[in-house]
Amino acid sequence: MARTTLLKITPRKWRLICMFEALLKVVCALLPTPPIPRSAEAESKSILVMEYWNLGDLAIVVPFLRNLRKCFPNAHIALLVNSGLQSFLEGQGLVDEFLPIRVPWTQHFSRWQKYNPFSGLWLPFLRGVWSLRERKFDLAFSGRMDIRDNFLLWLSGTPQRIGYGIGGGGFLLTDCLDPDLSRPHRTDVWLQLLKAFGFEKTASVEQFHLSPESLIQARALLTTLGIPGGATIIGVHPGARIAIRRWGDERFAEVAKELLKDEDLHVLWFLEPNAMGVAPELDRCHEVRLDFETFLAVLSLCKLLICNDSGPMHLASLFTVPVVAVFGSTNPVWFGPQGSNDRVVIRPEMWCRPCFDYCIFDQPYCLRAITPEQTMESVKEALVVIGNGTFDATIKRSRIAVASGERGDHD
Repeated sequence: MARTTLLKITPRKWRLICMFEALLKVVCALLPTPPIPRSAEAESKSILVMEYWNLGDLAIVVPFLRNLRKCFPNAHIALLVNSGLQSFLEGQGLVDEFLPIRVPWTQHFSRWQKYNPFSGLWLPFLRGVWSLRERKFDLAFSGRMDIRDNFLLWLSGTPQRIGYGIGGGGFLLTDCLDPDLSRPHRTDVWLQLLKAFGFEKTASVEQFHLSPESLIQARALLTTLGIPGGATIIGVHPGARIAIRRWGDERFAEVAKELLKDEDLHVLWFLEPNAMGVAPELDRCHEVRLDFETFLAVLSLCKLLICNDSGPMHLASLFTVPVVAVFGSTNPVWFGPQGSNDRVVIRPEMWCRPCFDYCIFDQPYCLRAITPEQTMESVKEALVVIGNGTFDATIKRSRIAVASGERGDHD
């Protein structure tokens, strides 16, 4: 039941996992066995947390790290993190040490490139994992429900390894937990790991910290763009690391055009510094290409973010900035924004979801079928809820029209 609720594993993939698990049992019998766990009551611990994937995944683990700090206030917490992303959590008081690593299967989208045995990534990766044994951590956590992570936990030589076995490799853990099927979001899956210590978990987090300098710089940028202090600022981020998750610049532009009918509203069109594309030529639509720290500060000043299922969606949640997110290939029950003011735009009838970004069709129809009008309706609803009265009459009229049969639904 847990495997069908929290993972989507085909029979073929499960057979491969079982074969890999059988191989690991032989390999582990030949390697040095991790020591027996020490007392869980020790005041001071050295703790390893593994989250070496992408920016959005790192944002999802923030509530767990904050609760972990509360659970073990005197512990030294180290985070195994994707190289280049450690600066994201610096200064937050969540992690004492960052252990950057490049894991081969996270660096490429192609299945062949992920596991290419001739890749130059493998040797430094294996050295990095093996060096974890020298650190003699007391506890190690992974919430990914992945046999690969469980094997890395075992290789780290940590005596107490906490994780999930539903994706295989449960025998590699000392504390193989059962996930809470009523709370399938990945934030809650991570938080459930603290159940092994009887800790009362909570998904609520304190405001993410920004330096005063970055906020001053962000406000100065808005002034430079000609945005007055009392204006409503809406962020639009049309990008996503994975192409199959991009709804399309032209569709986002249609939403921005509709929004800008409000003369007190300004749109910030976020683009990566080296990304292709330009902002639409609309009055009060400002193209911004920012370094990461400045982007976070400017994002925190937005009243709403309209985006794809992407890293910026999760970042906005850390600042309690409401989100309207367009979802295609992934499951929002697992990865979607969780705020009461957030909205997800999705075609729920797509039977192939989640496909984990390996689309079986010639194009992602789950995204192509979503119209700008559908997204705009969600944007209007969000703006009404968060206190922008401009669209209040519009959304009331549309609801009355739907009720009286003057409009058909978008499905």
